[in-house]
Amino acid sequence: MIKITVGDLLKNCKAKLLIGSEKTEINECFINSKDVTYGGCFFGIKGKKVNGSLFYKQAFSNGANVCVLNKIYDLDLKGYDDKTVIIADDPLEVLQSLALYKRSLFNGTVIAITGSVGKTTTKEMVANVLSKKYKVLKTISNQNSQIGLPLTILRLKDEDVMVLELGMNHKGELHNLSLIAKPDISIITNVYESHIGNLGSLENILKAKLEIIDGMDNGILIINNDNDMLKKINPNLKNHINLTTYGISCLSDYMATDIIDDKITSFRINDVENLYVNGGKTFIYNALPAFIIGKLLKVDEKDIKDAIASSVMLDHRLNSVSLKNNITLIDDTYNASFESVKVALQYVSKFDNKRKIAILADILELGKQTKKIHQKIADELVKNNIDFVITIGKYSKIIKHKLKHLRIKKANLKHFKNEQKARKYVKELLKEDDVILIKGSNKTGLINLVEYLKEELGS
Repeated sequence: MIKITVGDLLKNCKAKLLIGSEKTEINECFINSKDVTYGGCFFGIKGKKVNGSLFYKQAFSNGANVCVLNKIYDLDLKGYDDKTVIIADDPLEVLQSLALYKRSLFNGTVIAITGSVGKTTTKEMVANVLSKKYKVLKTISNQNSQIGLPLTILRLKDEDVMVLELGMNHKGELHNLSLIAKPDISIITNVYESHIGNLGSLENILKAKLEIIDGMDNGILIINNDNDMLKKINPNLKNHINLTTYGISCLSDYMATDIIDDKITSFRINDVENLYVNGGKTFIYNALPAFIIGKLLKVDEKDIKDAIASSVMLDHRLNSVSLKNNITLIDDTYNASFESVKVALQYVSKFDNKRKIAILADILELGKQTKKIHQKIADELVKNNIDFVITIGKYSKIIKHKLKHLRIKKANLKHFKNEQKARKYVKELLKEDDVILIKGSNKTGLINLVEYLKEELGS
């Protein structure tokens, strides 16, 4: 069991003890005073709009033993004699430094995962495989940021392996996360146009993703060799880092072959037969690194196969929801990129002899590529024989205009400013046996449309 105390924090972070004891143990850490549980440690991080340190009283009220705050001029600690208060210029820096210290005490294996698409699903599948043999600490939800990663590491107790998801929007972010996580094994699932508005080009996105190795002294980098950008990586990346590749199309160290693509998809990897995955061929790209990790960490082959086959779809990621009149709703509202939209449309196209409806909202953070990528989505809609298209938002209008140019029937196209305005139309459009895909960037709020249809048409 790895335990850390206030004294450890003071020795390893830029902070000073105001009141309390250095012997106080630091348990689970929080940045939201409302979420704090008994015995927790609250970090009052200053955001763009709100200074979290101002909520120290609520944190104490909810059971916090320790608060790490920045300087507050009217700090009132009357009645908190049994609590510990630490003052720092930057509580976020303290959070990250403390996570780095706790990582230094960990002798197990750390696996870090990043990529434009599929990192969360890959993380879940890797963790599922490893849990067959080890105690696993994994990233919860999307806690993969400059705040989320340290919070994850600080949850470490007696686990053998950490499976960490690392997210980024800008250059330098993965560099910092990798220095904290210090991975033994890293995975890059792919490099696509996500965040191209911030980074400017696919080449810059690749450079930013490769920052994941900055915290590695040695170990293994696992990459998707079918990805056009990743296959450009020089095998001699860095001293003592070995490159391992996987793929379906391109010659790789680990290759999936003999694929029978259906809702339950069968395949083999190298000489291992009878592997199965839910959700179609695309999810083989999540299964391949999970298989590799399982082999590297000596998980029994049968357990690896069972874990991959039993991996379930995550919330709002191609989840099938049954509605009245045998209507199938495909909820893929977690987020969106061109590649994930393409995958979702291919998935829906498998529903033979059904009327297919796609509701698509804006893809964000594309910058100068916004028009081009939304036009490409129109081509995918045609390619996958989607019968009705409903677009929602500012940029998705580009999809509708391109479909008109392709001479798609006007009666089969509809555009709305937001999801609320689309609700009544969608509800009245749906008929028996329809399949409806709902997908867009998280900020577009399409999750609310899914919940509305589930409430109105739930079976």
